[in-house]
Amino acid sequence: MGLAGGMNVFLRGLLAGLGPHGIRTDVLTRGKGTEEETTLPYPGVRIFHIPCARKEPPSRASAWEALPRFIEGAKEWLARSKAAYGAVSAHYWMSGVAWLGMGDTPGVSGIFPGGCRPPVVFMYHTVEARKEGPEGGPGDFLRRRRMEEEERLAGASARIVFLSRHDFERTGKLFPEVAGKGVVIPPGVDEAFRRLPPRQEARKKLGIPSEAFLFLLAARPDPGKNVEAAITAFRALRAESGERVRLLIAGQALPGPGLPEGATCAGTVPHAEMPALFSAADAVLCPSSYESFGLVPLEAMAGGVPVIVPEGGFWGEKIQAEGGGLTYPRGGDKGLAEAMRSVYGDKTLRSLLSEGGRRIASRFTWENCTASWAWLLPNVARPGSPR
Repeated sequence: MGLAGGMNVFLRGLLAGLGPHGIRTDVLTRGKGTEEETTLPYPGVRIFHIPCARKEPPSRASAWEALPRFIEGAKEWLARSKAAYGAVSAHYWMSGVAWLGMGDTPGVSGIFPGGCRPPVVFMYHTVEARKEGPEGGPGDFLRRRRMEEEERLAGASARIVFLSRHDFERTGKLFPEVAGKGVVIPPGVDEAFRRLPPRQEARKKLGIPSEAFLFLLAARPDPGKNVEAAITAFRALRAESGERVRLLIAGQALPGPGLPEGATCAGTVPHAEMPALFSAADAVLCPSSYESFGLVPLEAMAGGVPVIVPEGGFWGEKIQAEGGGLTYPRGGDKGLAEAMRSVYGDKTLRSLLSEGGRRIASRFTWENCTASWAWLLPNVARPGSPR
């Protein structure tokens, strides 16, 4: 199978499990340097880093600027390799655009054996048209272009994978062509999140007192993550409950003067170090306005840490039905502050939520995820093509 796109937490979990199912995978991704590089992270998986003038630190805008060079580099690589792929899996919209771009040049089909491009399995991860975004800002052009391309990919893809039924149904209302192509395959959760490191050890490393009650918020810089709403709610709870309440924000570095007493930012944290943060936390805040799935709530619950999420959405509905955390009405900060107050003040409630979260998370495994992909890809592939 051919697989276009970058690596992230989801892809690492997926790629590691495809080889045991007999599926050979090549990954084409943007390289950092000026020379093509190859890495072999898992059995049956080869990653080819295509030089394309990648800028550091990476951003959506710089990725878009580098996309034409990546497409040309990928074409050159495919022409040299003469590899025969049964199907292509594109994760993220720019990966899909890159694959569609392979057919923009007359005669490009000659880089594929038999002159026919393999069918593409696409995965949105998130859908731009479902996000609350600013109009007319510096990133508005890229936002509009993304929405156009995501709609085009709904028609061009052979299958579209969604992480939840909730996301599938709501995306289908925007893009009717998704209806007959959607497949729901939930992700797994790494075993490190089911067996967290010792709590006191994690707290000592972070400088969190043993008697403190720690809320954790893990999110990249993005207005849709609603970090400011969480800070406002924390400030209100801190004023009521005193110094015992703490807030740790991971994934970004907010200005120190803008944070209330008791709140700190950890900046970017490697995924391998996240289990220690969950171990140190008493509850995890996930106030995003839109998530197609949301790995942070799953990872938190796998470790028995209660989560707080808005009503609606995949996790909002599941938690209301099965436990594992608390939900609050969308809009404003009072609902979030009240949920934080409830989980902070009730140890018995936290114990029940912890048990519920572990129970829910036990159903999400990489074995189930990769087995579903290993069934899907050969069924989408051209007849007679290699696995």
